[in-house]
Amino acid sequence: MRVATSTNIISSHRARKRVPMIEFIPFLSEKFKILDLNFCEMMNPDSLLLTDQYKSYVGSLIEYRNKYDLEYNQCHAPYTHGYFELPKNRQERLNWEIERSIEMAGMLDIPYVVLHSATDKNNYENSFEANLKWLKSFVKLAKVHNTSIALENLTYDKSGQVEFTSQAEELVQLIEALDSDNVGACYDFGHANMVAKNHKENILTLGEHLKCTHVADNNGIDDQHLMPFHGTVPWEKCIDALKKINYKGDFTYEIMFFSENIPQEVHKEFLDYAYSVADHLVKRFNES
Repeated sequence: MRVATSTNIISSHRARKRVPMIEFIPFLSEKFKILDLNFCEMMNPDSLLLTDQYKSYVGSLIEYRNKYDLEYNQCHAPYTHGYFELPKNRQERLNWEIERSIEMAGMLDIPYVVLHSATDKNNYENSFEANLKWLKSFVKLAKVHNTSIALENLTYDKSGQVEFTSQAEELVQLIEALDSDNVGACYDFGHANMVAKNHKENILTLGEHLKCTHVADNNGIDDQHLMPFHGTVPWEKCIDALKKINYKGDFTYEIMFFSENIPQEVHKEFLDYAYSVADHLVKRFNES
């Protein structure tokens, strides 16, 4: 297992709320060489990824990969809560953004595109069939672009309703029903810590379906996206469970809220600390 991070780790500056990743990847690459590209930038209406300039943006990412000896291990597509309740035009817009994410993943040789499923808020029991119908086209498109889909375990929505695929069993059921060799799971430790906190059982349930991670901690109540050991996730037990299933993926940070108020002048020191904490846990996993 290797240390990795989402580019959102320093995408928020105190003076300028959201910063495009192409502006700071050279700096981030001084410490982290394996990156999860945060295509959720498209949720910002001013993002260049939404324009005809997206191929130029991808070209810059390719240039950075070559120049700084980087690897892009996964990416995160835009998402929403309550997809099935959205008006048709907003559904079509999100679908287009996900399709663009998959296209860019193919251009960048990214092996996994992380997607959120959705919950039928009017009939939870219908969520499985609704997702099966909705997600099939993305799985097929991913195969065309030589990439894979990793479905993420979710948590509660803004109203406090539990979301479909918050349970590992639901996630496995959906992955197996999609019945394609380019579909797996992304385990979000923070989400799981809010729902049932049974990390060992979740990881064992996901088993060979688990392809990538979102590493974040919290207090068990709020989705705080903290660094490990700043919340209540039992990290050593999680690492041992990953080892038990012979997990082949990376240990990928998604801790944007933890760092969003850190002054830019001390980002280097923060990244040093973040890397050291992740490396401590990765070494535990890699011990023979």
